[in-house]
Amino acid sequence: MKKSRNIILALFTALALLMTMSVSVFAGAISSNDAALKTALKNAKLKKSKVKHIEVDYDNDDGKAVYEVEFTKKSNGKEYSYEITADTGTIVKKSIEYRYKKNSSHKKIGKKAARKKVAKFSGISYKIISKGTCTYEYDDRKGTYDVKFTNGDRVYDCEVLAPTGKIIEYEWKVNGY
Repeated sequence: MKKSRNIILALFTALALLMTMSVSVFAGAISSNDAALKTALKNAKLKKSKVKHIEVDYDNDDGKAVYEVEFTKKSNGKEYSYEITADTGTIVKKSIEYRYKKNSSHKKIGKKAARKKVAKFSGISYKIISKGTCTYEYDDRKGTYDVKFTNGDRVYDCEVLAPTGKIIEYEWKVNGY
């Protein structure tokens, strides 16, 4: 009797240990479109009721399983786009596109001012941003600065309206994704 009780106790202990290990190994994985959407909305500091045009896709074409989440904020038309890894739930790409009024002005704030606007907007030091590139483009009746830089393992790409300094697109992604 004592021997069978010890065997049962050992089995329960092994089962409990196995369950604990599996929870810690799979704790960060995302297993559904809803979980990916929840992660993106939390990052954007928005509730589902405040957004429209929600799209969530699962992509595993290049061997990297990711959820692609896109939605638009109702109040201002800001478009959000995320890529979130399925295995860890980590955001590896984030893009925000802002609405703007077309402006045919050729006025420019300058590259230094554009970089300073990106620094203030992103919270990243101007010194880091100034090591990247800043190019002026005039297309579709708008002049913009395209500011690109790297900070840690992230690559940033920002579009700034040349006449006003307003950020109209902000994107970062983890290098390699």
